[in-house]
Amino acid sequence: MASLATGAKLVGAATSAASHLNAAKKVVSLSKFRYGHDPSHYPVKAMKFISTHPSLWKRVFCVVAVGITVAFICLVLLLVFALKPQAAAFGGEQWWSWLLAVLAVILETAVLSALLMAVVQSKAQTEVFTETMKLEKCWDAERMTKQRLAKDFQIFKKNFFVRVITFPLNIVPVLGSALYAAINATFVGWDYMDRYFDAVKLPSKLQRVEVFGEDRSDISALCHRSTYDEDNEYARFGFMVALFEATPVIGSVLFPLTNACAAALFACDIERAGGPSVLMVADIEEANAA
Repeated sequence: MASLATGAKLVGAATSAASHLNAAKKVVSLSKFRYGHDPSHYPVKAMKFISTHPSLWKRVFCVVAVGITVAFICLVLLLVFALKPQAAAFGGEQWWSWLLAVLAVILETAVLSALLMAVVQSKAQTEVFTETMKLEKCWDAERMTKQRLAKDFQIFKKNFFVRVITFPLNIVPVLGSALYAAINATFVGWDYMDRYFDAVKLPSKLQRVEVFGEDRSDISALCHRSTYDEDNEYARFGFMVALFEATPVIGSVLFPLTNACAAALFACDIERAGGPSVLMVADIEEANAA
């Protein structure tokens, strides 16, 4: 009898492990990407999605209107009080020093308006993210929780200091912005998906495994080649998000909201695939250990 009971337990464990393994294979085999779609497409899809859902574009319009007003005021003040001194500092009012001064003012406007709008924008991003998942019928109120208000006041994002150091690259049109986006892609993607990870209560360690492929520190991940791999879904998503937000003036006002919608669409595909694949791997490991 004891041997029969032991055999039944082993069969049950094997069956459970097999079901988890099949689920994991299903996620991986959908396409080249774990969750079925190329994450770099979500920022564009989000613009179309918002335009067809009044509850979203009205919210976006209100925040953007305030943001544009703030950005315009910052731009005017900097042009009046900072343009000439900076041109003199760059090269004694030569034509190229004026060009550098104008580029510097545009960059300063983006930074200043982003800082002034940070809390309001973060709160709006949370609302857009949650509303998008609800519209897609992927928000499980019993299982998920909205991002805490306290987190909206955190201006220090993941890999913050590297972002600050590399931000001046955006002064160089197109190529500089692309380089900035490439360096910070995976961390930007992780930042936007953090609302989903918080919603499903994914532990920090598993977040790192989900994003980086294994539990690495920020510094280790920053220096690891796989962080910038073109097949890394969070890098692909984060690159487009960062590139859009590098657009002068409007990039820091409009795209953070459309990108929050993009993150929600990404999260919806993850939910439809059965949740973060790292959880399935963890479940398989637990089943095998049992």
